[in-house]
Amino acid sequence: MKVSSALRTITPWSTYIGPRVTVVRQDILSKSPYPDALVIAGELASVISRNKDFDIAKHLSAIVREDAESLVKSRNEKTLLCAALTERDATGQYVEKLFEAFIPPIVNHGFAFEAHPQNSLVRIDADTHVVTGFVARDFGGIKVHRPTFKASTGKDIDMLPDSCTDAQSMYEVYDLAFHTLIQCHLHRLVRALDLHYNGQGWGIVRGAFCRYVPARDPLHKAWWQDKFDLKCFIRMKVDGLYRDYIYNKVPNMLHYRGEQQGVAVATVDQDPADNLE
Repeated sequence: MKVSSALRTITPWSTYIGPRVTVVRQDILSKSPYPDALVIAGELASVISRNKDFDIAKHLSAIVREDAESLVKSRNEKTLLCAALTERDATGQYVEKLFEAFIPPIVNHGFAFEAHPQNSLVRIDADTHVVTGFVARDFGGIKVHRPTFKASTGKDIDMLPDSCTDAQSMYEVYDLAFHTLIQCHLHRLVRALDLHYNGQGWGIVRGAFCRYVPARDPLHKAWWQDKFDLKCFIRMKVDGLYRDYIYNKVPNMLHYRGEQQGVAVATVDQDPADNLE
């Protein structure tokens, strides 16, 4: 199936890295001040054709992945695919829990999950229906700055040569996280809840980000740009691109304040409380 520009296959790069990330998942969660916010669905095994041409090998492959419901059953929790979620969370916990789950691995270890709504499941308490955290799955689109990960955990993640998951700089990690968490995950939810044009949704996201990431942190500086690259999926589809991307600079939605005011960039020296308006 071809949804965007890429045929929905499983490449040798993806089948190779999955079990190797699974081995270090406790290291990915280490040092987080929110240890219960994220559960990682491991990939216990994978198989692929031995054809040396990866464009051919990717058509015969499989991954054995842990079931998300089984992972959270002992916690008295249920999971929902984030792509199917368009319901307001009156307690305001969704964004906070999302950042608690996915930001610490970035800051602590240089590890970014591909946390768009298809690869993320929200965990809710089975009795109270309160958001308790998230489940991350699918390691084919992660980004890891391996020198940072090794310095932080003492371990490396083995990857095949030319793997797109091997980040050459920390900015690549920040960029992937922004694309999947902000542009794909939260942007879609803000639109679905009709909180975009009045600016309220982005005020919530902006305020939560400023509370969880200090202004002087490199991640904050990277995400606080006035413009950010956006993937041009239609152009990529028309051009038949698979592992190559086309980007266009667009206003950073973190600074969007409503239809009347538009995008208003705040400096990193401002009080985070100013960003809630």
